[in-house]
Amino acid sequence: MDFSLSPEQRLLQDALATYLARHHDFEARRVLLVDGQRRAAVWQDLAGELGLFGAAVPVELEGFGGGPVETMLIMEKFGEALLVAPYLECVTLATALLRPAGAAVRDTVAAIVDGRLRIAPALHEDGGRFNLGHIETRVEGEGGDARLSGAKIAVAGAADATHFLVSARTPTGAAALALVAADAAGLERHDYGFIDGRSAADIAFVDTPATIIDVGGDALPVIECAVDEAIAGLCAEALGVMETALALTVDYARQREQFGKVIGQFQALQHRMVDMRTQIELSRSLTLMATLSLDAPRAERRKAVSAAKAYVSDALRIVGQGAVQIHGGIGTTDEIAISHYFRRATVMESQFGSAAHHLKLMAEVSG
Repeated sequence: MDFSLSPEQRLLQDALATYLARHHDFEARRVLLVDGQRRAAVWQDLAGELGLFGAAVPVELEGFGGGPVETMLIMEKFGEALLVAPYLECVTLATALLRPAGAAVRDTVAAIVDGRLRIAPALHEDGGRFNLGHIETRVEGEGGDARLSGAKIAVAGAADATHFLVSARTPTGAAALALVAADAAGLERHDYGFIDGRSAADIAFVDTPATIIDVGGDALPVIECAVDEAIAGLCAEALGVMETALALTVDYARQREQFGKVIGQFQALQHRMVDMRTQIELSRSLTLMATLSLDAPRAERRKAVSAAKAYVSDALRIVGQGAVQIHGGIGTTDEIAISHYFRRATVMESQFGSAAHHLKLMAEVSG
């Protein structure tokens, strides 16, 4: 099988890498974490100047006709730069959730693509762990006259969202997706930050006006498929995080001296860094397999995605902890880049499900 990139894909990677090097290096990222206006400017650059938001969106929905491979290429570069913006949630996952509704959401998806709308999916609830089918939020009514009641937790990108895409149960017990304006009546938001610096929120809905998105029946299979797409993207982001963490560690080991020698000459540390490289290369193979399996039947897709996420979760722990331990105490300080990669790796270990969760899913699908 030919895994080489097309000229368009290489151009996409190069353009994104150039932009991130100029506008999202480590020092710029530290400013973006606290400056909402700068974050908004970067978001618009990604949408307008680079056109990234439509890269994996079908042409019939006002996108550029790419797919999961384009998402993989984008997310790996975002991992290298530790992108502050919630691209994975508010672009990749949001458009994947809306896509089955077809022409009915064309204008909505087009507004995501050009950066006018930022839709944050709200799919998780207290007590549900990683179970997407644990839905106690309720929605009543039809079309644009629906009303939503319930609560969601850990909604990434909520602080800057214009809308939320919420999983809920109808009176018949079927799962549904409801689109809610961020300023809708009866909506309360509690903002906080993850340890990696990204923003999130817990959200409560009390008889909140909403619009039900018609995805052609029960929405749970749509939600599971869309989250699998996001998981494949997260694994690609993890590759960028781990590659950069290892590069920083190797560079540090070539400079730091102990007992009259640079520590990179110590065989035990050389073995540790080789183990880290092995984890990354195996993660890359499984991530590619997951990405190429997203159009496969449910059981095949589920096994490929869960296999990748289970392995990548463990690899993130091994690479992240190894990088910090080789750096020593300085590796935990906020001023040193490796501490930020370690924090992001730690969050990603359990994002969209831990290794144990995905091993369980694999067992269930395999029967």
